[in-house]
Amino acid sequence: MSPDESPTRRRMLKLSAVAVLPAALAGCNDNGNGEDEPANGNDENGNDENGNGEPIEPGEIELDGETEAWTGVAPDEIADEENPTLTLEEGESYEITWENIDGVDHNIEIRDDDDEVVDGYETDLMGDEGETQTLEIDEVTDEMTQYVCEPHEGTMVGDVEVA
Repeated sequence: MSPDESPTRRRMLKLSAVAVLPAALAGCNDNGNGEDEPANGNDENGNDENGNGEPIEPGEIELDGETEAWTGVAPDEIADEENPTLTLEEGESYEITWENIDGVDHNIEIRDDDDEVVDGYETDLMGDEGETQTLEIDEVTDEMTQYVCEPHEGTMVGDVEVA
């Protein structure tokens, strides 16, 4: 190899960078547990890292209630999620229907940042397994920040995002 053909340190670094770059970029969508996230940074439900996503269409939301957590049933955006974030449209109306899964006393309350029930949006306690209850929200307001089961507020609590 002539002196003109011998690899310089600078040339070797450039070649190394070109070889390593595709491997480094290949892991950019990995969320740390081996699963890819969509390229826009949102999860499969359209939510960003803060839980903000497309609002749920006005109408009925279904949850299962048990001491460990609320579990989303419908719509599909929240299905199978524990304590899913409910992104609701301001000024719209919704019905939150939930089923008692474990036969323990539960209720549902919509609360604000001060942990106060908003506009009387709460239900009575219900303890019969398989029984359902519906909370009708006439108008979503920006003061709504959480939905909570009062007896199990440490585990059965989810965020409300108002869009």
